Amino acid sequence: MIKTSVMLMNANGPDGNQRDWIKQLEFWKTLGLEGVDIFHVMLNRYNIPLKDMKSTLDKLGLAPTLYAIPTDLVSPDPEVRAKSLDTVKKGIEACKFLGVDHLFSHGGQHTNEGEEAFARYMDGLAKAADICAEANILFSIENAGKMCNSGESLARTLKEVNRPNMRVTFDGGNFITCGFEPHDAILQLKSSVVHVHVKSHEPAPAGSPRPYKYCPTGVGHPDYRYIRDQLLSAGYDGWFAFEPEGGFDSDWDRSIRTVAEILAEVR
Repeated sequence: MIKTSVMLMNANGPDGNQRDWIKQLEFWKTLGLEGVDIFHVMLNRYNIPLKDMKSTLDKLGLAPTLYAIPTDLVSPDPEVRAKSLDTVKKGIEACKFLGVDHLFSHGGQHTNEGEEAFARYMDGLAKAADICAEANILFSIENAGKMCNSGESLARTLKEVNRPNMRVTFDGGNFITCGFEPHDAILQLKSSVVHVHVKSHEPAPAGSPRPYKYCPTGVGHPDYRYIRDQLLSAGYDGWFAFEPEGGFDSDWDRSIRTVAEILAEVR
């Protein structure tokens, strides 16, 4: 059964100002929220011990879905890559404490490109996946930035890394902003998806700096019912995690309610 989550990356609201994130999660639960993606950057920024985060989610009746770590496994600096592998090891410890089996890595691919960088990335991902496999943890990256940003490049990544626990976190909105069609990508990747990031876009007005702008889930593209159905056909039973970006354009409350409604239709 697919469930509704939210990516807890910081404590800011849609206006960019800090808010009471615990009360926000409590309210979102009334809209259908069931889980929370825990990001190391959130804990670090606000000095929140992992045990306190777990205790808070337990009290709210929300499940931790994964642990997310910032890494740079593609850097030309071997020391940076080595530190990232140390971060992977610490992330595994966090996963075990939380009782989750998925470690999500973000970073590195956003600013690097080219075949040399790709080769370094594949080597780093393989090493990270091996470390995770020893602890029976799934390891994933998302489609983003300049590298591994399309269905084709992610399929190539999975083939090159060639580790059974290496998976994909499918970000519907990122495909659009990178110039790719998410509906095509889900057909290529659905058997390898372990998690879904939900954000939506619609064409921006003429003269805007970007061709797309954020909008509430259920209004723009992609069609998350289509994404849902494709994943169900592959036996998916993970999470759809709303990504609170886009400020007021995304209407976070409405989006979370819509995600919950989309998933409730198939229960």
